[in-house]
Amino acid sequence: MEIFLNMSNETNSQKDIKLPSIPDAVRECLSQMYSSEADISKLASLAQKDAGITSSILKLANSTLYSMGQPTSDLKVGVTRIGLSSLMQILIKYSIEKLFEFDAIDFFNVKSFTKHCSWVSQIAFELGKLVNAAQLSDLLVAGLLHDVGLLVRAISDKALMKQITERCLRDKIDFNTAEKNLKLESHEILGEVLLEKWQLPASVILIIKYHHTEENFRPKKLTSEQNKAINLISLSDTIAHRFGNAFTNYTRDTRVNTVELDKLGINSQDVAKVVKQATQQLQFF
Repeated sequence: MEIFLNMSNETNSQKDIKLPSIPDAVRECLSQMYSSEADISKLASLAQKDAGITSSILKLANSTLYSMGQPTSDLKVGVTRIGLSSLMQILIKYSIEKLFEFDAIDFFNVKSFTKHCSWVSQIAFELGKLVNAAQLSDLLVAGLLHDVGLLVRAISDKALMKQITERCLRDKIDFNTAEKNLKLESHEILGEVLLEKWQLPASVILIIKYHHTEENFRPKKLTSEQNKAINLISLSDTIAHRFGNAFTNYTRDTRVNTVELDKLGINSQDVAKVVKQATQQLQFF
C-alpha cells in the first residue's frame, strides 16, 4: 500500500511525498508484542517470514552476550534468549535500514541514525525501569523512532535536507533549531504523520510528537505518566549525544539538567550505570 503525505514548505508550495509502508512481518510482530497475550512461539513464527529479521535474531542470539557457548539455529530459542526488548530493537532497526535508503547528506546517514536511535531506546528503557515507568514498550519504540521524521525529509526532498544539514554545520546548531530558522515544519510532525499511517500506538506517537517540547509548553491535558515518558526520551536523547553516539561533526547541547534528573528521581550514578548497560547491550547490534 502506498502512503502519501502532503507537506508544505516555507513558501507554502505543496509536495506529495510517498511514505514507505512498514514491513508486514514487523507490523505483525509489533502488534503481537503489544498484545496482553504475547507469545514467543507466535513471534518466532511471524519473524520467520522475513529472512533478514531471522538472520538478525540468530546473529544476536549466538553472540557471546547470549549464547553461553551454545549456538542455535532455532528461532524460538533465539527469541527466548534475546528477549522482547532486543527483538523490538531488531525489528525497528531492520525496518529503518530497509525502508530509508539514501546517500549520506553531509553528516546525516542511516547507519549513524540507527546507532543513535538504538542508544536512545536502550537508555530510555533502562531509565524507565529505574523510575517504574508505566509503559516500557512505549519507551523502546519511541526511542527507536523519535527522529524518524528526519528520514522522511531525507528521502522526500534531499535538497531541502541538505539545506538543513548545511545550516547545522555553518551555525553549529541542531536539527530542531535549523528547522525553526528555515521556517520548516518540524521533523516531529513528519514523524507523527508517518507513524499514524503505520498504525503505531497513540501513546508512542505522543512521546515522539513532544520530545523536543519543554514540559511547560506541552498540552496541559497530558498526564504525569505521559510527561514522564516524554522527559525520559528527551533525557536519553541528550545522554546518547553526550557520549558520542550520534552524528559526526553535529553540534547539540549535551548538558544534562540536574533539575530534570531530580524530577525523574534519577542521579548521576544511575546515568553512568545505564550508559554502561547500553554499551554492553548494543555492542552486537
